[in-house]
Amino acid sequence: MTGPSQRTAPGRPRTRRAVVAGAGLAVALAYLAGAALSGRQSPLTRRPLLDGLAPPPPYHWVKPPPELASGNRPPASASSTVRLGPGGSEVSAISTGDGQANLVLDSGAIAPSPGQSEVAVTVQPVDPGTLAPAPPGLLLAGNAYRIRFVYRPSGKAVTTLAGKVTVALIFPLLATPVTSLFDHTVLVSADGRAWSRQASTTTPGTHQVASAIATPGYVVVAVPPAPPAQASANRTPLLIGLAVVGVLVAIAAVLLARGFAARPQDEDDQDEEDEQYDSDQYDGEETFEDDRNEERDRGTEERR
Repeated sequence: MTGPSQRTAPGRPRTRRAVVAGAGLAVALAYLAGAALSGRQSPLTRRPLLDGLAPPPPYHWVKPPPELASGNRPPASASSTVRLGPGGSEVSAISTGDGQANLVLDSGAIAPSPGQSEVAVTVQPVDPGTLAPAPPGLLLAGNAYRIRFVYRPSGKAVTTLAGKVTVALIFPLLATPVTSLFDHTVLVSADGRAWSRQASTTTPGTHQVASAIATPGYVVVAVPPAPPAQASANRTPLLIGLAVVGVLVAIAAVLLARGFAARPQDEDDQDEEDEQYDSDQYDGEETFEDDRNEERDRGTEERR
């Protein structure tokens, strides 16, 4: 005869999984709601999603917007010298002290000149408001920079480039909504009176746009503004919908967790009833067996 059966109470791992799943969905919806809400705020008070582990340093303006004037620091300039050889200038890289403007000169970018041993390179920040306005459909973003190359010792200015020169500029986030962080482009002007749009490569994560330039002069970043309908899109229905779904998911997770939590208790109660039944049955069988033994012993005594 076996003793009372022993059972384990299943369902507890499923309870934990239900709670974790419900919490995960609620967090995901809260994240989406926050992302949608951030789109309604000024770009000056937010950063793009997936922008890296930390936001970029504050932009240094020549002439900052009024709301940023109090904390603005003047932008840095850069100056360097590049040696000239028989094939022209050597490979060089020049950056401003704040990293907002960078130049890379390939070998031979500046042609050799008789009697000249080197080229002086300067990168000077300029208020774009003093130069030509942006081409139609574009907004200027950040400072303009004047790039100059001068032969030494003659002091004659370099007016054309013989090889590849790449400029990389950091751009700020604007208060005016834009179509995309990938749409930034470099504009170039030899004299600052008219801009020419260049084929550019944008890296939104570092707020940087790069382009090859064909002439010294002025460079600036530009970007298309967002269409009025896109800029004024109403996200309120989306926010309300996400909030409602988040609440429903949270409620469902709680109810699901309670349902799973109740099941082990019911099974434990059933186990106790089964154990009690087995115990009573076992005790009854023992009593019946004892009675039969007593009757058999009594009959044996009588026969004797």
